[in-house]
Amino acid sequence: MSFIEKQRHGNYEYYYLVKNVRISPTEVKKYRIFLGRAIPKNEVLRNHMLTLEKKALAEKFQSKWLPKSTLERIDDLMATSIIYNKSPESIQPKDFLVRYTYNTNAIEGSRMSLRQTALLLVDKVTPEGASANDVIEALNSADAWQYVNTHRGGLTISFLKKIQVEVTKNTLCRIQGDFRDGDVLIAGSDHLPPRAEEAPLLVKKLILEYRQLKASLHPVELAAYLHNRMVNMHPFTDGNGRTARLILNWVLLRNRLPPVIIESSIKERYYKAIEEGDKGNHAAFSIFLAENLLLQYTVKG
Repeated sequence: MSFIEKQRHGNYEYYYLVKNVRISPTEVKKYRIFLGRAIPKNEVLRNHMLTLEKKALAEKFQSKWLPKSTLERIDDLMATSIIYNKSPESIQPKDFLVRYTYNTNAIEGSRMSLRQTALLLVDKVTPEGASANDVIEALNSADAWQYVNTHRGGLTISFLKKIQVEVTKNTLCRIQGDFRDGDVLIAGSDHLPPRAEEAPLLVKKLILEYRQLKASLHPVELAAYLHNRMVNMHPFTDGNGRTARLILNWVLLRNRLPPVIIESSIKERYYKAIEEGDKGNHAAFSIFLAENLLLQYTVKG
């Protein structure tokens, strides 16, 4: 967080707005904005704080794939979220959970409508005409969202397995809470996921990558990369897409960015961006994610 520092020079005292940022395990860099001989009023101070946050973010995180214009708008959003200290609760009302659950499950083929999802999650009424499996999966998605948002640890294999349990419990998914034991094909895709015996080691490697990248790679790009790699590996029998989208939002929230909804209406664009990631082009999904964040939380100037 930013703080005000007072220094004396000669006969006068001067004020600086200061933020310390850890740029490596052993190095901390101090950023300052000179305020003058008096602390400015709140609105002016907030603007200085926004400027300081954006400057610190720009140097802390390295961007590999986002265009400069998009990155600047994302950093504006990120700095604003930090300054106003938005909690997950303040940016995740019930309406968000309903829309997130509806869309993430619709991408996977659920036939429940948005209104039926609201009846189930908000009014606690089982909607008429909805299949038992769709109802269970909607309840599971809400439970999984709650679990991910209350997880205070890091990215671990047990965390990933628990998410998969939450999205597949009480369903016909044959293996819950562990990696798949057979090879799979993804309907409508040319991508062939790794063999089953490779999945555990690939997930371990991905977790190590995350630990190395989280201190420097821009959070939006990190979230996009983790999502792409999870979908590419397809480590579970079922629930891979829903788990990957939850992990994506977990990374955003840990970096004080608002969560994103990938709407089922743009499913084709979503799949195309994933396919680019399968080919090693992670820029496509990073841009896709950034554009959706900006669309949902900012007004284009």
